[in-house]
Amino acid sequence: MKQIILTLILLTACISFTTCTQKIPESTSGEKITSVTYEPSDAKFPNPERGFYKYSDCNLGTGANRLNESSLRLYRDNNITLLFRYFYLKNFKNSDLSEQALSEFDTDMATIRRAGMKCVLRFAYSSSETEPDAPLAIIKKHLDQLKPYLEKNVDVIYVMQAGFIGAWGEWYYTTNNLYNAGARYEVINKILQTLPANRYVQLRTPAYKKEFTQRQTPLKPEEAFSGVPVARIAHHNDCFLASENDYGTYNPGNIEGEKDYLNKDCLFVPIGGETCPPDGISPADGLKAYTEMSRLHFSFLNDDYYNPVNSLWKAGNYMDKIIKELGYRFQLYSAECTAEASQGSEFNVRIILKNIGFAPLYNERKVELILKNAQTNVEYVAKLDIDPRSWRPNIENALEAKIGIPQNIPNGDYRLYLNLPDAAATLHNNPDYSVRLANNEVWDAATGYNNLLLTVAVKTGSGMSAYTGNVFFKQK
Repeated sequence: MKQIILTLILLTACISFTTCTQKIPESTSGEKITSVTYEPSDAKFPNPERGFYKYSDCNLGTGANRLNESSLRLYRDNNITLLFRYFYLKNFKNSDLSEQALSEFDTDMATIRRAGMKCVLRFAYSSSETEPDAPLAIIKKHLDQLKPYLEKNVDVIYVMQAGFIGAWGEWYYTTNNLYNAGARYEVINKILQTLPANRYVQLRTPAYKKEFTQRQTPLKPEEAFSGVPVARIAHHNDCFLASENDYGTYNPGNIEGEKDYLNKDCLFVPIGGETCPPDGISPADGLKAYTEMSRLHFSFLNDDYYNPVNSLWKAGNYMDKIIKELGYRFQLYSAECTAEASQGSEFNVRIILKNIGFAPLYNERKVELILKNAQTNVEYVAKLDIDPRSWRPNIENALEAKIGIPQNIPNGDYRLYLNLPDAAATLHNNPDYSVRLANNEVWDAATGYNNLLLTVAVKTGSGMSAYTGNVFFKQK
C-alpha cells in the first residue's frame, strides 16, 4: 500500500488566511497535532520556468553577442527567470557546424545556468523574409552535431521551439521547399530524436501538431508526461491576439475549436509566445489578454515585444496580474502535522495548497519535506512520491503523507519545510531553481525552502505509533 498519497479535492469551506500556529492537544485518534493557516502574498517574485522572458540572439561561430552573467542576474532582480535565445546558424547553411559554434552554444548555456535562469531555445538560419534557410539534409546534420550539447545542457532548457525552417525559424518563407507536410514531419521527428525525452518541442500552430500526430484530439491525462511524441509536442503563438486568427496561428474556419483544443492540450504541454502589431483588429486590452492567457494556460510571454500592446496592459492595470499569474503560482492555505514524535515513530502531515496561476508545471520537479533542527540546523529530508505537475490551475490540492522518523535523530525541536527543487541533479541544491510559494513569511531565499511554520518536537517516548512503511526522513 502506498505510503504517500496525493489527492486532488475541491474544497468548498471558507478558509481563513490569517497566519497563526496553534497546538491541538490531540486528534480523535489520540495523536498530538499542530496546525497553521497561511496568509497569501500578493507580491511579484521570480520562479523558474514561467513568466515574462527577455529576448536575445546571436550568430553562432562569430564570437559576437555572447551572454553576460551580470546582465542576466539583473533580469532575475526584475523577476524574470526565462531567456529566449535565438541561435542563428547563418554561416553553416551548406556545411557542418564548427567547433567554435558548438563551443559558443555550450558557453552560453553555462552562463544561463550560473545566472539561475532557463532558456526558451530556437535555432534558425535566416532573419529576414528574403534570406535563404538551409536544406533538410543540413538541418538533420546540425541536429546530430547539437545532440550531445542539448543532452549536456538539458537542465537549463525549459523548452525548445522547432525553428530551423524559414525566416526566424517560423516555418514560412523557406527557400528550400520545406513548407510542406513531409519536410515538417522530418524536422519534428528529428528534433524529438535529438532533444532529451524529458523536454518539449513547441510548434507554431495547433494544426502542425495535429498534422504530425495524425489526430485531432488533445492529450488525455493518462498520456501526459509519458515521453511519447504526442505528449512532447507543445505550442507557441508568436502573434498573440494580433489579428482575427493571430496571423495564421488558427485555422480561420475553426478558431474557437482550436482554442478549445489548446485549453485541454496545454494542461499537459506548455504554451507561450509574444504579441505583435495588430492587423485588422484593435489591440487587445488587459482584460482580453488576461482572459485569453488564462483560457489557454499560458506560461511565458516576451517582455520586449510588442511594446505598444504590453504598455496597454500596464495602462489598464492588468500587467501586475499577468506578471503574477503567467504559468503556475502555488499558494498555501493550511497545514497540520504530528506535533510530537519519537525515534522510529510515524509522522503524519496534510498540506492544502492551490495553483492560482494560468498553467501547471510541465517539467519534472521533486517534492520534499524537510525537518531542520532548531538548535543545530541539521536537516532531515523525506523525498515524496508526488508529481506536482498534477497541481492544475484553480484546483485545491491535499498533499498527505506518512513518513518515518529515523531511529538516530536527536531529541529536539524541528521546523518543517516544503521544498520543490529542480529534478536535475545539477540544479537540485540551487535555490534559484526551487519553487517559491505565494505566501507571506514562508520563503527562505538562502535554501529555496518554504517554511511551513510548523514545529515538531522529537522526544523519546512520545507515544506515537511505530512506523512500518519505507519512506523516512534521512539526514542530508
